[in-house]
Amino acid sequence: MTRPLWLTTVLVLALATLTGCSAGVGNAPSATGEPGKTPAASAPPSATEDPESSGAQAGGRAAALPSNCESIYSPAYLDKLGSTPGIALNPEWTATPGQATLGSTEPALIDLLKTKERLDCFWVSPGGGSGSGLATSISLTDGDEESVLLSDMTAAGFTCSPQRAGIRCEIDRTDDYASWGETHFIGGGLWIATSYVEFAPVGYTDDIVATLFPS
Repeated sequence: MTRPLWLTTVLVLALATLTGCSAGVGNAPSATGEPGKTPAASAPPSATEDPESSGAQAGGRAAALPSNCESIYSPAYLDKLGSTPGIALNPEWTATPGQATLGSTEPALIDLLKTKERLDCFWVSPGGGSGSGLATSISLTDGDEESVLLSDMTAAGFTCSPQRAGIRCEIDRTDDYASWGETHFIGGGLWIATSYVEFAPVGYTDDIVATLFPS
C-alpha cells in the first residue's frame, strides 16, 4: 500500500464525491472547522473468522446507508473531532470530484469502493490538500462481497479480528516522512473504510461502530 497524499489535484484515489465524512490519507488539516451538515453520499484480519460466525449480521441497526456524516458519530465524539485545530468536516473543496482521497488507497479495494454508492466523510484542512487528514467511506455490502474483501485485506497484510457486529481489519505504515494507514469494519451489511495520514484519532472507528450498531 503506497502512502496517500491529500492534494488539490486528483490523487491515487480519485473521488467521485459528494459531501461525506472525514477520512483519508494524505494532506489535510489547516484550520479548525465546525462540521457542517452534509447530504447523503452519491453513488458510487489476516482474518481468521467467517463474518457470519463472528456475528457480522447480528445486533444493532441493520444495514442502511447513513444519511449524513454527522449521524455516524456519537455527539461527544463529533464535538471532539470538530474542535481539532486545523481540521474540518467536508470543507467545500472536497465536494469537487477527484480532490480528496477516499477511505482506502489499497489497490485491491479502491476499484470496488469507487463503484459503490457511498457516504464519504472527510476530516481535512479547510483550505485544501495538506499533509494530514482522514477519510471514511461507508457503503453497503453483502455476505459474498464481505468474504472477498476480507480475503483481499488478508492478502494485503491487514490484521483482522472480530469487533461487535462484524470484523475489523487494519494496517499502519510509517516512513521517514509520515505515518499512514487504514482501518476497515465489515459487518451488519456495511463496509466502513477509513484511511488516514498523520491524523488518527483514538477510538475513531470504535465510535462509528458503536453509533451505527448500538447494543
